[in-house]
Order: sequence, then structure tokens, then C-alpha cells
Amino acid sequence: MSNTWTDGYQTEVNYTYGYYKDLSPNYQKFCLLLNGVDSPISNESHLHCELGFGQGVSLNIHAASNLGLFIGTDFNPAHAAHATMLAEQSHTPHQFYDASFEELLNKDLPMLDSISLHGIWSWISHENQHIILKFIRKYLKPNGIVYISYNCLTGWAANMPIRELFHSHFKFNSTSTNPIQKVKDSLTFSEALLAQNPNFAKRNPNALNKVQDLQKQNPNYLIHEYLNQDWQCFSFQQVVRILEDVKLTYAGSTDLNTHLDNINFSEEHQQFLNQIEHPIFKEQCRDYFANTQFRRDLFIRGKNTLTPLQTQERLRNTAFVILTAPENFPKTISGYLGEFNLIQDVYEPLGKFFKQENYAPQTIANIEKQLPGQSYAKILNALVILCHLGLAQPCQAETSQEMLDHAHQLNRFILEQASFHNNYQVLACPISGIGLSTDQFTQLFYRAHFMDGLKTAQQFAEYVQNVLDQLSWFVVDQGTTIQDKTLSLNFLQHKAQVFLDSDLIKIAKQLKLFA
Repeated sequence: MSNTWTDGYQTEVNYTYGYYKDLSPNYQKFCLLLNGVDSPISNESHLHCELGFGQGVSLNIHAASNLGLFIGTDFNPAHAAHATMLAEQSHTPHQFYDASFEELLNKDLPMLDSISLHGIWSWISHENQHIILKFIRKYLKPNGIVYISYNCLTGWAANMPIRELFHSHFKFNSTSTNPIQKVKDSLTFSEALLAQNPNFAKRNPNALNKVQDLQKQNPNYLIHEYLNQDWQCFSFQQVVRILEDVKLTYAGSTDLNTHLDNINFSEEHQQFLNQIEHPIFKEQCRDYFANTQFRRDLFIRGKNTLTPLQTQERLRNTAFVILTAPENFPKTISGYLGEFNLIQDVYEPLGKFFKQENYAPQTIANIEKQLPGQSYAKILNALVILCHLGLAQPCQAETSQEMLDHAHQLNRFILEQASFHNNYQVLACPISGIGLSTDQFTQLFYRAHFMDGLKTAQQFAEYVQNVLDQLSWFVVDQGTTIQDKTLSLNFLQHKAQVFLDSDLIKIAKQLKLFA
């Protein structure tokens, strides 16, 4: 075991404030149901754990908007302190630690209904991986769910030497003491080396593009994603084999794109894959066709498969909400095969029905009754695509007043913080238990309306302009900074009108985002 508490993990710079819906218990259960896998109905006694929670944004969003108690650890004390602060703002019961995985393993914890680890499997040592396996074996209940995401070998094979070059310069050759500058220096050097067109670049023509793409990323993210002492890629079957040793069975993915074969694989590719009988080998082969770089997998301890009719019945009784006015639905969707038109004969009546019902949650069964021209399969496919695009969410079967209170308190704090920074790009949605992506402007518009009672686009624009003035920030429109106050107000008023036309205030009320 390393003698330092960092154990090879980068702690010079704190992690970003990203939100990941894959960690939501309700979203995980929805993805399992799509794969015909049974899972327990959520209740207040359920216990969920996140390992390596970073700044704790996802953990707190889910703790405030799902039933049950949330436990988590991140051995960076600054991360644990921030996560605890958010929990205190929402008054959500919690058990958050700055413990190592080994320290958490040795605590006296209750049995858990789910354990989630986002990305960290690729960034930690073999010893810590072994400790996590022991933790799962010791604390996960029968029928418990494990979410694990990791860098996938098929999509990374050609670019692994790029990471090694990037990391080596960062570790050995950079003269700066500032970690952010070290990242920039390492990328600049890597680009310069590849620009010399060495044999590696000749045989891997996309290598230079990869470095240039990395230069556009947040340096804080790059430090944690690529510059830890340990950095590994795994094939799907490797992870399956490792987790089988702790009695886990693969149950599906949280990536809804895996349900959209028609836009991702040609008919010939689908026929080839469908001839493969073994489900694990078939899934492994899919990664070659998709060139998968990052997998988001669900495993379960004791997999119970539903019959097709049972799956259909449960999905029929699942309620959904849409997150924008149907006029804003896209007309196309992009897949690996290119861009495809969304069938308007399905999406137009579906969107109009939600709008007609004032955006209240609707089950597939009710939609079928109200839209007799639409089949169950078409409605489900449309809703899955809308969920994949971030324009719809599956609802929880149950909410409680206590849960609503926690979500409202957390959302109020986030809206208040939008006047100071743009760290939090999400709100807690107690109807779905899944975070709602919201940029800073949208949060300020919500604050103007729900906290200060403003109603018009002009009032919203003036409200936001006042915030920007206090921050000494300027509006940026398509890369151009707007310093003229009148032009800035015009831009903000247009943006506010788009917000109002999207029915987001009506939708926020149905989602019960605010008290």
C-alpha cells in the first residue's frame, strides 16, 4: 500500500463539478427494465453508495431527490467537505467520508442496495481495485445493483500511446510548478512531436487530432482523467470476468444509445451480431463495431430476468415527463451511421399530448389510450430516444414530502449560487430522481421568476444583466464578447423569450423543482 494518502491519484487540483445521471438509482432501474431485468422497488429503507464521488454534485442531487440514504467516500478532503456542504444546504441525511477505499471497507456499514463508481475503475491501482471487489462482496445485498464505468480498450487502443506521451511529459519534463500550466505544456509538446510526423503518426493519422481535441478540454478534468499514476483500459469481457468473482452478473448499460441499433449499425452488421449466441461475446463484439471508448455498465447480484410480457407491462405503467416544449424537439438524430430523420407522425402527436396535459407525467398506457394511432413499440422507442437526447425522463413510482423538501432546499441554494459562479449546471428533480441539466442563464431565469416573482423577458434580461455587472462578466455570442450594455440586454431578452416560449416555467412546476 502506498505510504501517502493520495496513493498515486492527482490531488493538486480539485475535480470538476460535473453531474452524471448514470448514478441515479431510478435511472439505473429504468435501464435495467429496458433490458428485461427485475430490480427492487425503491423505498425509504434503501441504502446507496458512491465510491469516489468527486465534488459530490451527483451524489447530492440523487440524495435529495431519491428515497433512501446515500453513503459515499472520496479520499480528497476538499471534495468530501464540498459534498458535505451541499448536503447541509439541502438538509439531506447522509454519510459522506474522506476515507480511502480500504478505510471504508473496514467501517461498520449496513448492507447496500446499490454501489456506483463512475470512471474511477480506470484510474486506481490494482490493489484498490481488489479492495473495491472485497467491498462489493462484503456489503452489496442480494439483488443489489453495481454501476461501473471505465475506459474501453477497443476505442482507446490507438490512442493509449498519446496518453502515455502526455503523462510522461507532465511527470518528467514540465518545468512549471503550476499543474494547469503543466497540462498545457504537455499538450503543446505532444502536438509538436506529432507535427514532426514520426512513424507513429504516419500509422495513426488521428493521433494529432486526438491531442488537439484534448487541448479543448477543461485542464482540471484532464488532470484527473489522464494524469493519475494509474490509468488502465479494459475490455468488456475482462470486467465481466473480474466481477463474476464477487457474484455479479452483467445486466445492461446506462447508455440508451445501445437500444438504437438502427441508427448505429447497418443491416449487415446487425445480422452478423444477431448470429452470435453468447450474450457476453456478442456485447464484446458490439464494441468493435461501435469503437467504444467508454462503457457504462450495470451489474446485479442475482439476476432475475422478466418475461417479455412482464417487461412490457412494467414499461407501460412507467410515467414519463418531457423537459421542453415539443416545438423544440429536434427533427433529426445522429448515430454512428450518420443523421436520421425522427418520424414526425410519432413525435408531433406525442409532444402535443404532453403539452395539452400541461406537461403532467404520462404513462405509456395512458398515451396509448389517448393516441390510438400509435403503437406501444413506437411510443416506447420515441420516449427512449427523447430520454437519450436529454429531453425526457422516466418518473419515480413514489415521492415523499421529505424528499420534495430536500430537493427544493438544494435547488434554492443552487439558484442562489448562480449569482456567483457557474459551477452547478444541474437541478434536483424529485419527480424522476434524475438531475435536470440547466445552464447558468436558465438558473438565473428560474430565480428571477420563482424567487423574485418576475414574469417578462425584459425583466429577466435586466435581472441577469445586473448579475453579470456585479461579476464583471460579459455575454459571449458565438465566440464574440458583447461589451455594449444595450446589445447585451437585447441578447439576454431574446434568450429569456426563448426560455419563456419553451414552457420551462410550466414544466418546472410539474417537475416540482421549487416550493
